[in-house]
Amino acid sequence: MGAKEILKSIEKYALSYEELQGWQEKSEMIPIGDQKTGCIGEFYAYLYLSEKFPTYKISYAGHSEKGWDIEIKSNLLTERIQVKTVSAYSTTRVISPIHYGWNRLFIFYLDKSFKPLGFWIIKDVSIVEKNGVLKSRKCRKPDNLNSGSKDIPFGQNRVKELVVAIDSAISA
Repeated sequence: MGAKEILKSIEKYALSYEELQGWQEKSEMIPIGDQKTGCIGEFYAYLYLSEKFPTYKISYAGHSEKGWDIEIKSNLLTERIQVKTVSAYSTTRVISPIHYGWNRLFIFYLDKSFKPLGFWIIKDVSIVEKNGVLKSRKCRKPDNLNSGSKDIPFGQNRVKELVVAIDSAISA
């Protein structure tokens, strides 16, 4: 199964998610919640890293690892990336806790179809104290540079680079 098939599944998931979201808002029988958004963000991170570092070995961390989600390795370099993903379904845009232990922090903002509208790469590891954790931080809105937690140096929205990587994976 390739990137194209996974993206088709994400499209189907987005339609089902929208329907379930409606039920979550109307019925007490099903709680509000989401578990796949983070996986989708990690998939986009994987496609981006595959495009930018084609000769590197890319691997996911285990479930117990809190400090990073994806590791890229070459003979000369090892980098660990923590991935945080927020979707347009989140009214608060609160990012899940950011743990110490990464070299790069990828933050994604996805629309209600789970397609990326925002992608930021944070390299300033000092935003999290050694063995610490940042909680209750907000994701930037892609169309508002003044939004998002001020202690996260979001910088430039790199979603265009991400879209190039996604398109490259589809056409491969």
